[in-house]
Amino acid sequence: MRMFRLVILVALLFATVFAFVPTEKAAAQTGCARTHVVQAGQNLFRIGLLYNVSWTVLAQWNGIVNPNYVYAGQVLCVSGPVVPGTGGPYVPPATGGPITIYPGNPFGPTTEPRIYFPSVTLGQKFELRGYNFPRNTQITIGLTTLGGTAYTPYFTATTDATGQFYVTVTLPAAFVSAGSVAVEARTASGYYGRNWYYNR
Repeated sequence: MRMFRLVILVALLFATVFAFVPTEKAAAQTGCARTHVVQAGQNLFRIGLLYNVSWTVLAQWNGIVNPNYVYAGQVLCVSGPVVPGTGGPYVPPATGGPITIYPGNPFGPTTEPRIYFPSVTLGQKFELRGYNFPRNTQITIGLTTLGGTAYTPYFTATTDATGQFYVTVTLPAAFVSAGSVAVEARTASGYYGRNWYYNR
């Protein structure tokens, strides 16, 4: 009787294991331009990162029903199916006009101006440091409250040969009891950095 139960248990175990094996298309089939052999510990998400492809797309390309189950040695299609061309000459996409570089343009400088507060004495003064500004340029420092209206210019500073500045600012009377202070450092050419702090 025990042997019979053991045989049934083993049969159920095999049936359960094979019931959840994903039915996947053969990745090495014709129509797949590039394949990847799954290594131990890899999952679809990590494989997708290697090839800049979403894991959901990988699952679709490979017919994987359960994306949580890939096994070492499995061959996956990672470049998508090859679609036969329609023929004809290659026509490059149309290009636009010239690109205008301005502050905040992602095609402009790789770094943008930043400001931060190395030290703050609540209700009295703050130290302001800025970097990534144009070199040897005058900076106008404006203040407002967090969520307030436009920045009002109060102070000026000049950047050094590396595009940095450091200044100590005494709060004007209008900001001594303000709940927050928002600061903007701006050049005449439009480069700016903003930051704020609670003044309580």
